[in-house]
Amino acid sequence: MIKLSSIRKPISLAMAAVLILTLMTGTFNFRPATAKAASVEQTRFLQLYAQLKNPVSGYFSAEGVPYHSVETLLSEAPNYGHMTTSEAYSYWMWLEVLYGYHTGDWSKLEAAWDNMEKYIIPVNEGDGVQEQPTMSNYNPNSPATYASEFGQPDQYPSPLNGKYTAGKDPLDTELKSTYGNNQTYLMHWLVDVDNWYGFGNLLNPSHTAAYVNTFQRGEQESVWEAVPHPSQDDKSFGKTNEGFMSLFTKESNVPSAQWRYTDATDADARAVQAMYWAKELGYNNPVYLNKAKKMGDYLRYGMYDKYFQKIGSAADGTPEAGTGKDASHYLMAWYTAWGGGLGANGNWAWRIGASHTHQGYQNVVAAYALSDPAGGLVPASATAGQDWSKSLTRQLEFYNWLQSSEGAIAGGATNSYKGSYSAYPAGTSTFYGMAYDEAPVYHDPPSNNWFGMQAWSVERVAELYYILASSGDTTSANFQMAKRVVENWIDWSTDYAFVGSRPVTDSEGYYLNKQGQRIMGGANPQVATVSAPGEFWIPGNVEWQGQPNTWNGFSNFSGNSNLKAVTKNPGQDTGVLGSYIKALTFFAAGNKAEHGSNTALGGTASQLAKSLLDTAWSYNDGVGITTVEKRADYSRYFTKEVYFPAGWTGTFGQGNTIPGSSTVASDPAKGGNGVYASYTDVLPDIKNDPKWSYLQSKYNSSYNPVTKTWENGAPEFTYHRFWSQVDMATAYAEYDRLINNGNVEPTIPKAPSKPAAAAGDKKVALSWNKVTGADSYTVKRSTTSGGPYTTLSVVTQATYSDINVHNDTTYYYVVSATNEVGTSPDSPEVSAKPTAVPVPTVGDLVVQYRTTDTNAGDSQFRPQLRIINNGTTAVDLSKLKLRYYYTIDGEKAQQFNVDYATVGNGNVQGSFVKLVPAVAGADYYVEISFSSAAGSLAPGANTGEIQLRINKTDWSNYNETGDYSYDPTKTAYTDWNRVPLYLNGVLVWGLQP
Repeated sequence: MIKLSSIRKPISLAMAAVLILTLMTGTFNFRPATAKAASVEQTRFLQLYAQLKNPVSGYFSAEGVPYHSVETLLSEAPNYGHMTTSEAYSYWMWLEVLYGYHTGDWSKLEAAWDNMEKYIIPVNEGDGVQEQPTMSNYNPNSPATYASEFGQPDQYPSPLNGKYTAGKDPLDTELKSTYGNNQTYLMHWLVDVDNWYGFGNLLNPSHTAAYVNTFQRGEQESVWEAVPHPSQDDKSFGKTNEGFMSLFTKESNVPSAQWRYTDATDADARAVQAMYWAKELGYNNPVYLNKAKKMGDYLRYGMYDKYFQKIGSAADGTPEAGTGKDASHYLMAWYTAWGGGLGANGNWAWRIGASHTHQGYQNVVAAYALSDPAGGLVPASATAGQDWSKSLTRQLEFYNWLQSSEGAIAGGATNSYKGSYSAYPAGTSTFYGMAYDEAPVYHDPPSNNWFGMQAWSVERVAELYYILASSGDTTSANFQMAKRVVENWIDWSTDYAFVGSRPVTDSEGYYLNKQGQRIMGGANPQVATVSAPGEFWIPGNVEWQGQPNTWNGFSNFSGNSNLKAVTKNPGQDTGVLGSYIKALTFFAAGNKAEHGSNTALGGTASQLAKSLLDTAWSYNDGVGITTVEKRADYSRYFTKEVYFPAGWTGTFGQGNTIPGSSTVASDPAKGGNGVYASYTDVLPDIKNDPKWSYLQSKYNSSYNPVTKTWENGAPEFTYHRFWSQVDMATAYAEYDRLINNGNVEPTIPKAPSKPAAAAGDKKVALSWNKVTGADSYTVKRSTTSGGPYTTLSVVTQATYSDINVHNDTTYYYVVSATNEVGTSPDSPEVSAKPTAVPVPTVGDLVVQYRTTDTNAGDSQFRPQLRIINNGTTAVDLSKLKLRYYYTIDGEKAQQFNVDYATVGNGNVQGSFVKLVPAVAGADYYVEISFSSAAGSLAPGANTGEIQLRINKTDWSNYNETGDYSYDPTKTAYTDWNRVPLYLNGVLVWGLQP
């Protein structure tokens, strides 16, 4: 198991103090408040947080967008360091959640979400710019036109031939009904933060950050073979009159100008996962929690086959179009994508899912949060909760199906073999009819060889194991599946993790035993080591042999004796280290919650996590925790391998012609007829990078193009990847929260923050954010602002209902937190004035209300109303007026829109009236009236739907939470007395605020 020869390499208190002082006296003003005596781990989390947020470090752009890496000469998934990804944004959410937990300051989390919504979720976030301008033209009965995927980039463009008819999209109608439109609330995966490619942001030119893409040409297309291109393509760049589209798909006509976005499902799921923990750790703002729910609602598109074909129907090579949810595999696929037309003839849109599912993209915590009421993030759509509940179980089955006999998790499955719905080879193992795939989606390098895919994914399983064990659920099938996976995985991985010693390997990276033999898998290997004080080593890669058994349910599962994992290439990847430590930490905490104290394996995990954290700190260079990387793959900067079809030529955003004049003929064996260019032919500005001269000199002096080896050593780089640093920072924070909790001497807790008071009839409901380290809360009240206060009660929850009050009296409240050491200062004061509940007016005319827009914080609100006449005489509609009360949240000019009215859109008018003074829940109302052409409302009849939409002329956001007439729970027409109705100016229904 774990080998510990030199447990830690401590940093002196003096060094730590110097680091803190440097950060606090620099340009970043950081003075965190703590609720207990800071542990080493908490202190280091806050120091890393300060390093990440210090502008001098260089992690963020001028627009506040997190870069993929501080350094720019970098090519991996993004091919330039100052790109960003949805992955980086999701990690940012996680960072701010734990900062909020440790400091009580949740404003940073909200600011991060706002930035994400502005720069990487392509929706109109309140600036009036439509970034999915034609999505409303999408036809869910014909989602997209089929084009095959191919084995080599050289075989592209792929004919857009519609060989297989797409199935039906069952989500679109439901999402439109819920949110009022189908504009996808997901992140596009890749953004050119500084517009380095040079394409610009076509649809929102006020933004420097621009939506771009790279991978488009099958499983073999690596980052070194991709052609970067704009996601908003009006054909200003690329081939004349074709743009970049003709590199990827072949049409009978000239390609149309278009926009298109691709979502990496694991990133959005991680953002939801972060918001789940925010809620669990005391965050209570429904505006942003609702945004996470909405993201999870749309993320269900990641559960669908690429062309909505029935799951398992293509085993014989003849797929069958799905008719609804029979096209859902209920797993997190590699992507979902959507797009549409631009310009005068752009009245079309499309959508696809993905047929390929990878173990590294599954997120059982997000599925739990989005499905279980205890998770607290069940989306508003009618079937979302049940879809995510099914997904949770299906993902856990998937992990078990893919777990090797050693404990590592194999690749995944596909519903479209070879990307073309080809027939499965005889003997292929299947999972709910999908074919086993050792390396889903990409092969250069194989997608499931990197140990990071193991650590990222199983860390989430460890979280779920902890969540369920902590809740007392230790018997359900979901718990048993999570437990089996994480126990076996921890048992395997700890055999190959070392602190203070270095594993012995051969020249090809295989671990050796004490006899000098390669370790080719198996249980409890005895790896030979040498002493290496201050070092850590974790696995780098995993090779695969065999396949799992065909899945027949967890109750019938007995393991995978024919699926083997060979562990290789020990390394010091600090990003993977952070995820690995969190997996160990959550497993140890869950193991203790299940058993009352740690078992031997739980103790090993806890001890190893601590040792790795202590050792990693010595690698902090003041900007972050990092190690030197040898990049042998960087010879590919100079290799001609970017394929362009014969005759294809165009303009790139950096001003150069592509593919350029220094190409070589393509390899006919790869199926194409064209030329190859190099990275520098396509992206010549990389030669201006400050590290380029070093790389080029190293290449010229060391690389042998014949043997394809670096004879004098590969180039070495030190990278500060944003996600990697966040992974390490959050590893310290989670260890402090989960392992140190109760083991660190407490101090007086912080004052409770964000108190809220809601007045009722002879009662006041109080709430506040939870306080870390608090055992109880003391609620105090006064009838005078500023006190003196009288103690009302001592409670253990962050809520209290005061029922000993009189109506029409204003009461002032403060709350303090207490633990065994002492009591905090009082919270900020909050007041409320209980009042008698007025009796609504009731008559023959009734107003019913619903809303399909449950996002309380966007740039518009959408009440839907209808009037019912229960009387015996007809009523002239022109004599009726409705009032909808709300808060404007920033005085701006407003617009009244009628999206649909049965009585005729033009027969419904609206005017805005400002309330002076404002009242609880309203400082404005919109008065809705009818023209004489609307006619009369007959006895027993109703007006039919009146669908309204109100926005500010600058498209800035409203905050509907608490608005008098707003109720997001009313998604079906319901009698609603908070929209009063007047006949000839006399109130005949409802209640004014």
